[in-house]
Amino acid sequence: MVKRMKWLAAGLSVIQVGLIVSACGNSNNNDSPSSAAASGTAGASASASASGEKMKLMVWNFDADKTNLNGYAMNAIREKLGVDLDFYTSTNDPDAIREKLLLQIASGEIPDWWKEVPFADADKFADQGAAAEIPLDLLEKNAPNYMKWMEKNLGPDPMRYVRRPDGKIYSLPVLWTLASSSEVLGYRKDWLEKVGITKTPETIDEMGEALTKFRNDDPDGNGKKDTYGMTATSATISAIFSPVFGAYGVYPGATVDMDGKAVRGEVEPGAKEALTTLNKWFKSELIDPEFFVNKDTNLDDKVISSKVGAVSRSWWEFLQPEAFFSGKYYLKLRELVPNAEWALSSGPKGPSGQFGITEGNPMLGTGIQFGIQLEKDQAKMAKYLQMFDATSFDMDLFTKIKYGEEGVTYERKEDGSYVYLPPYDQEEERTKFGIGPYYHAPASFNDYDFQAPFMTRKDLMPVKEEAASKGIGKYDFMTPLAKPVYTEFKDALDQMTIKNYINFITGRRPISEFDAFVAEWKKAGGEQVLAEAQAKLDELNKK
Repeated sequence: MVKRMKWLAAGLSVIQVGLIVSACGNSNNNDSPSSAAASGTAGASASASASGEKMKLMVWNFDADKTNLNGYAMNAIREKLGVDLDFYTSTNDPDAIREKLLLQIASGEIPDWWKEVPFADADKFADQGAAAEIPLDLLEKNAPNYMKWMEKNLGPDPMRYVRRPDGKIYSLPVLWTLASSSEVLGYRKDWLEKVGITKTPETIDEMGEALTKFRNDDPDGNGKKDTYGMTATSATISAIFSPVFGAYGVYPGATVDMDGKAVRGEVEPGAKEALTTLNKWFKSELIDPEFFVNKDTNLDDKVISSKVGAVSRSWWEFLQPEAFFSGKYYLKLRELVPNAEWALSSGPKGPSGQFGITEGNPMLGTGIQFGIQLEKDQAKMAKYLQMFDATSFDMDLFTKIKYGEEGVTYERKEDGSYVYLPPYDQEEERTKFGIGPYYHAPASFNDYDFQAPFMTRKDLMPVKEEAASKGIGKYDFMTPLAKPVYTEFKDALDQMTIKNYINFITGRRPISEFDAFVAEWKKAGGEQVLAEAQAKLDELNKK
């Protein structure tokens, strides 16, 4: 699921994935912009000098062939903030950038800002004096819209997740708010109608009935018994038929808060019930027999080629792209089956009325950090905060960066949509003019309510909102927290769980041995993992 999230984030018009490293703040560096970018230095001092030179801020750029340093977007930011700007051009390979950043910090060439390093690195940079403290009052004053967005999504004290024991803040959290409500269960609606089912299945029994008909009643009409009810992948624990587990009140692959108790769904009693149901369905040939070897690509192939009638994926995959983003399953399936339709569900209700799907924590990464030199240059830190806030939440500036000048490069239709005017409907012309989705400053604070006019056709807004409302479940509260014990045991525990889940579902290991599996899991480090999670949960609840 996280992999799909990051792929989406890379594709959306204003989203950037991986590590962003700004140029180093070396006041004695006289390199040209291009050589400065290559060497990892920022050029001249960003702070205003006694001669009246404008402060220089750096904008990350990994599409040098599609951007224009002196184009319309960059000039709009300059005019809004009263600063000079330059590009830091870098590879988009997170591993290579991380290695370079570590070398820069080790040599004392500390960048002005960076983002999305591993959690352990972020803590290390703070401990070793490479990252600057971010005063809360400075943040509230210079990034008020960012703070409102954070509070809307994380509650009245959003900085509690990054505040260190001494009360100091060294990171600006970056949220991907879609993560916590992205996963839904999609049924082929045209198949449901073909086999005589008039409504979207609501219970686990109704789901089983639908999958049975998808297998046995020739829903694709080709006269062959070559379809299956549902497919999945075993790439992660949470990808293994999560909606079925949700029907029994558990969320495998995530550490969740159950009334003040930290639990892992994969070893809860409800998981045994879910595995029992899945084993029954597997024996009845309702489940894709190759689910455990599926990768994302061949899973998609099976959905698009009408080999299965149900799958759990992100809700936007099932919609036309004008409603939101790619619409992969909608578009590609309709190329083969023009009347194909999807019915979306939050998952079936189990015997106790429980339902849901394992979702993603919206705080997927460490966020943005500033170099230690900005602790002594609060004016520059404040200006960076203003840039981040304005480019993310100021509608006028946001529009100028993406679409340019109204009446020249774009017009706004009566339905509220934005349309490029010729010749700017060609990317080459937009590149020359210097507008588009390639200006990242920092391109991480994505308020999808704010961005809705740019991403969803007005008449399709109800379709998008209805689909998004189906993403219900729980996510791992531990994702943004330091968890050395979990990190130590994660790989072994994950592989143990995936192997045993496959064996339980396929019948290679009897369900009667589930309790033995739980004991094995706890002995292999699970007990320590749960203890660490409980301590973290108790700490969070005290804040």
